[in-house]
Amino acid sequence: MNTVAIIAAILFGLGVLISTSMTTTADGQAVVDQEKIKRQLEQVVKALDSGDIAAARGYLEETVQGLPDGVTKTHLRVATDALQYSNDTKGPMMHVQLVQNSLQNSTG
Repeated sequence: MNTVAIIAAILFGLGVLISTSMTTTADGQAVVDQEKIKRQLEQVVKALDSGDIAAARGYLEETVQGLPDGVTKTHLRVATDALQYSNDTKGPMMHVQLVQNSLQNSTG
């Protein structure tokens, strides 16, 4: 499988996952508060840009708690782990940006 196909599959999966909310609707579907997630991810990016790894981890952990299981949550968990175990900021930034791009694509 080539890289473009993998990225396309991830972005499609993120769009599907993010288009749902954490409150349960009458038909049993879960949905996410996209605006809240966007604000939290903006805080993560600011913290990563400033080198404040502890703050970035905190924002990531808070964001992960508000998401259903799936690709989006996995990306943010990977970012959190990278910050916790290696103090790497580039890897987490990539994962956060993938989620941000997916949010942008799913809302216009």
